[in-house]
Amino acid sequence: MVTREQINTCVEVARRYGAKRVVLFGSAAENPQNARDIDLICEGVSGWNFLLMGAEMENETGVVVDTIPADEPSAFVGYNLPRGKILYECR
Repeated sequence: MVTREQINTCVEVARRYGAKRVVLFGSAAENPQNARDIDLICEGVSGWNFLLMGAEMENETGVVVDTIPADEPSAFVGYNLPRGKILYECR
């Protein structure tokens, strides 16, 4: 089970790393009670900071967090981005 608190913690970590947008997709977006991990598409964080951000999310939540960079276009991002739930967006 993934809690709202765990998802919110991931958003706060992403904001600390300067993320411009965070989108939740996958099982935690559709059915958090049965989810085993948190899948996030993140925009605005790159390089080592992107890896550090994902590790910090896992450390603070105790849940596996899969982070996908939106800054590098791919078919995977193109498919999941419009289907996900925007959790944070810096305007």
